[in-house]
Amino acid sequence: MSIYISPSIMCCQFEDYSDYISSFENKRVKNIHFDVMDGHYVKNIMLGTNTYKELKSKTNLPIDLHFMCNNPEDFIEYFSPQNGDWVCFHPETTNHPHRLLQKIKSLGCRAGYAINPGTPLSYIEEVLDELDYILIMAVNPGFAGQTMVDSHLDKLKRIKEMVNSADRNIDLVIDGNTTIENAKKMVNAGATGLVVGTSSLLKSVEVFNEEYENYLEAISNLKESQ
Repeated sequence: MSIYISPSIMCCQFEDYSDYISSFENKRVKNIHFDVMDGHYVKNIMLGTNTYKELKSKTNLPIDLHFMCNNPEDFIEYFSPQNGDWVCFHPETTNHPHRLLQKIKSLGCRAGYAINPGTPLSYIEEVLDELDYILIMAVNPGFAGQTMVDSHLDKLKRIKEMVNSADRNIDLVIDGNTTIENAKKMVNAGATGLVVGTSSLLKSVEVFNEEYENYLEAISNLKESQ
């Protein structure tokens, strides 16, 4: 399975969106990662519905909406994700996570769970038949620039084993501190997708274009050596 890159729009300056999006499309990234934070579940607030609509008006690339919110069903309704988008939430933030996964899929979106370093994996076991992807946090959510939690790779391996036992094609996407060095370890442990941000690529459009090639080359070389 090829490894894909999901650049985080949170790490881009709003006035540069058009340049970034053009670059993302030229590089054929799989989707654009979009963090929604409510200031309660995490102590930060971003990104809003207007920003989402602006992105959708500029590109046909799918948007990967990551809801770091209490009662995510309310926020998902506000955003009205479009057919083909990816939508994930933290299962502990809602009373009916299984039903919410079904709701997301009914919109024509790919449905996923976001799993923190301290989230029990039992949440995943009960809904493997509904999951299209799992966003696995390598850091505690809320802020960019953190370092990878030590136990992350072991947790990723255990999730990979669960997915393999279910015999389903579920993407395992890693979010947080996905430097080239860490990304190699993450791919070895089972990652199929990597969210990238300020710590690895998105400091400027020029840096993205240059470093993106280095990043992909490093991952490609890793796969060839296995």
